[in-house]
Amino acid sequence: MGKWAILLLLLAGCLTGLIVRVPEETGSIEAFFCDQSDCRQVFEEKTNSTASLSCAFYHANDAFFEVLEARNARLVVDEEHDLPGAVKEFGSGLMHNKFCIIDGEYVWTGSWNPAQEMTIPNNVVFVQSKTLAKAYQAEFDELYSKVFHKGDSAPGLVKLNGNLLEAYFCPEDDCKGHVLKVLDSAKSSIHFMTFSFTDDDIGDLLVEKKGRGVDVRGLFDPRKDKYSEYDKLKDVSKVVKIHHKVFVVDGNTVITGSYNPTKNGNEENDENVMIIRDADIAQLFEKEFARLFD
Repeated sequence: MGKWAILLLLLAGCLTGLIVRVPEETGSIEAFFCDQSDCRQVFEEKTNSTASLSCAFYHANDAFFEVLEARNARLVVDEEHDLPGAVKEFGSGLMHNKFCIIDGEYVWTGSWNPAQEMTIPNNVVFVQSKTLAKAYQAEFDELYSKVFHKGDSAPGLVKLNGNLLEAYFCPEDDCKGHVLKVLDSAKSSIHFMTFSFTDDDIGDLLVEKKGRGVDVRGLFDPRKDKYSEYDKLKDVSKVVKIHHKVFVVDGNTVITGSYNPTKNGNEENDENVMIIRDADIAQLFEKEFARLFD
């Protein structure tokens, strides 16, 4: 089929049986864990000679802002965190994203806020894909135009190096539905690392999967509130100071991004989720999980 692969995808919120044309690309994927690697330094290296840079960060500090300013970046931040020259979110939800688009070809995303520096376990993925970069750029352009907590549904789908990657943007793309679909496909294991986890449907699905013999284990941050799913999963979980928002499924699929499995994360905030079906990347996240769980 040349450049294009026609895949039958049953996407939540879309028509059943809709045939989606998914572009095929080759490109690199890297993962960084920000209490082990200096993610600000990595970012500076990755963007040192960039011609175009657009970033949406919930919380970027002055030091990171100086890096962006030196690269003539466009920036969107949450209204709680004022930086000169940035477009500020307004409304009832948060602009909780942590992503950048670099030269229309690379996407930087994950759980890391620049203001956190190396203080807490976080992750960043750096993905080379013009298709995903285009999807993230469309989301950024909405935010930069002050369209917050709504907008057009424009997910990114690409077959990168033969593996399907998906990007979704809350609230318009039903991030929760896509996460549930991936978790429901688990055959052998689900390992999770979650800063805030209060979604009953996702918690119930993990309990169900555990009952079917799937190796369900997880990490909760100690700042969990009274609505946390911890009590349902405490016999297979540990409490560790983390800021990850990660699920690793069957050792070959990673769900990451800014989205916490919460009602606000799905329905109120501006968030993003990236689903990476790549066993090599998944194994890096499994190693991070083992480091923190053991």
